[in-house]
Amino acid sequence: MFADLFAEDGRRSVPPMIVAVVMVLQRLEGLSDREAVDRFAFDVRWKYAAGGLDFDHPGFVHTVLVDMRARLAASDRPDRIFERTVEVAAQAGLIGRKRVLDSAPIYDAVATQDTVTLIRSAIRNLLRAAERDLRVELRAVISSGDAYTDTGKPVIDWTDVAEREALIDSRARDGYALLAQLEERRLSAEVEQAGRLLATVLGQDLDQGEDGVFRIARKVAKDRVISTVDPEARHGRKTVSRSFDGYKGHVRHEVAQHEWVIERKVGGCRI
Repeated sequence: MFADLFAEDGRRSVPPMIVAVVMVLQRLEGLSDREAVDRFAFDVRWKYAAGGLDFDHPGFVHTVLVDMRARLAASDRPDRIFERTVEVAAQAGLIGRKRVLDSAPIYDAVATQDTVTLIRSAIRNLLRAAERDLRVELRAVISSGDAYTDTGKPVIDWTDVAEREALIDSRARDGYALLAQLEERRLSAEVEQAGRLLATVLGQDLDQGEDGVFRIARKVAKDRVISTVDPEARHGRKTVSRSFDGYKGHVRHEVAQHEWVIERKVGGCRI
């Protein structure tokens, strides 16, 4: 592994495998060169890691580490100790895979709709999607008198609590009556989709009281639909104090853990 770093003749050197182990442990412990050679000289665990050496195995001076790093840096494979460490760790099952995840808000240009607008829009979409004969049957069960042809809100005194409750209750009953008409029918994909959206809107925003009256729920439903124009858009939060309407885009990438180690090493010191 280190044959190319040394000449075949000359005085004997400290075995490079021992020096390599000391360099790895030095990096792991965050020690200076002098501290590392002291640990090797007096810590039996370091000598065991270096090949099960006897406790009285002689140490070496700290300049050996300096010389080894210089030889590695000038060689064709300066990262060989790191590469071998990763290889052994992978064989031992210590390295797996990591998922990298990032997300960002994607703002939607669609207007957020209130409960009344959501219900009326969902009913209007259902009536529009239904074929002529089915549309006639559906309109026959509408009891509120609302034609559901315009996009504006019904004209009432919005400051009057009783009028608001009556409006919400009547439109909710229209919606549930329409859904009842669709049960056990073979529907086109467009009508089925419109029916599901209506059921979602009714279920997320309304509660039925003990008196049988439908009222706006006091809690915001999880994953609430905010617009029938874009049913996939949602309320979201960028921070605790900043919200947005739209989507949250996610980017996920799966990489091997040793790739992360390499990225960290490139920006710092080599072993």
